[in-house]
Amino acid sequence: MIKAETVCLLPRVRRGRSLNVFLFGMAVVALFVSPVFAGMRVWEDTSGRSFEGEYVRTIFGRVTLRAPDGKPFFVSVTDLSPSDLKYIQTIVPPTVQIKVRKKEVPKVRNQVFVAADDFINVVTLSVKVEKTSKSPYDAELKAEFYLIGKEVATDDYRLFDKGTSPVAFTEENTGTFEFSASADVQRYADWNTGEERGATYAGYLVVVLDPQGHRIGAKTDLSWLDDEKKIDALRALRVGNFFDENCRKRSVPRPHYTQDRRAKF
Repeated sequence: MIKAETVCLLPRVRRGRSLNVFLFGMAVVALFVSPVFAGMRVWEDTSGRSFEGEYVRTIFGRVTLRAPDGKPFFVSVTDLSPSDLKYIQTIVPPTVQIKVRKKEVPKVRNQVFVAADDFINVVTLSVKVEKTSKSPYDAELKAEFYLIGKEVATDDYRLFDKGTSPVAFTEENTGTFEFSASADVQRYADWNTGEERGATYAGYLVVVLDPQGHRIGAKTDLSWLDDEKKIDALRALRVGNFFDENCRKRSVPRPHYTQDRRAKF
């Protein structure tokens, strides 16, 4: 399972230096940001001078860029144009915390048409994505959600539902974005054998991606869904597909009586 980690480095402030300058630099970027390689672009400083470089990182008010010849050079945040500062606020992904609440309730249906051996529950996820880093971030993230069931008659899992939601941090939501997702989970008695069929709720997965498609956070309540390869395999499945704990697609489980009939012929 992926976890977003933040390393905070606090330098000593020498006597005689302006505390206001230090606080400004920390406000612009207070966190050590891992290198981000976003492609070459033309930058401009406050004097109008243009130069080409690839953004690498920002630390303590100083931006590291990579020149076309591969050599790094540095520019103070205070020397960059407003448009470049805006760019930095969108290219460096924030650290996030994901909170999920699950609710499962019986589905309300017309009782005239409800069979006694048919049970449907509605599982609802309430997802909250909180920005935990202090630096401003103006780009839109994307959240993926997956609702997973466990087959009653087999060891297979089933993908009940999946989808995406945009995640935007604004002044109105004060760095916290919320959305919800739900799916029907059905169990029933097989009309021929009487054995229980269908599925029960097994768990969820929520993944948050930056605009470049990199994962910056994930949360699940399934202990076996613990690495990126499985998450990538789960993303490739369609709603309704059956799969195992390695997220490999499985064939549709067949009732036992069908197998027994085949054995007689």
